[in-house]
Amino acid sequence: MRFSKLQKYILLKCFEKKNFIESKSEFYNFYKKQELKENKNSIQIRVHNSVENLVEKDLAAAYGYKTQKKWFIDKVRLTGKGKKKALELLKKRQRKLPIK
Repeated sequence: MRFSKLQKYILLKCFEKKNFIESKSEFYNFYKKQELKENKNSIQIRVHNSVENLVEKDLAAAYGYKTQKKWFIDKVRLTGKGKKKALELLKKRQRKLPIK
């Protein structure tokens, strides 16, 4: 399964929390502040789509409310499958030291 950099960031951020629940607004820190000021609407759409894709892959569960036309996500929680993938990503990221 391939993940974008933003999706990896979301998985690892949720994994760092003790209860694996993270507010969606915390994911905006992935972008630089200057970029966030200039393109706030497009960044919100990117984060929302990334969270939706993780939910579709059964790696995360989203909490929020749904209207007739739109789904508003407030919080994101990792599922068991998501925790395993996040742990896998974390292990790949850590440097392996040579044994002498």
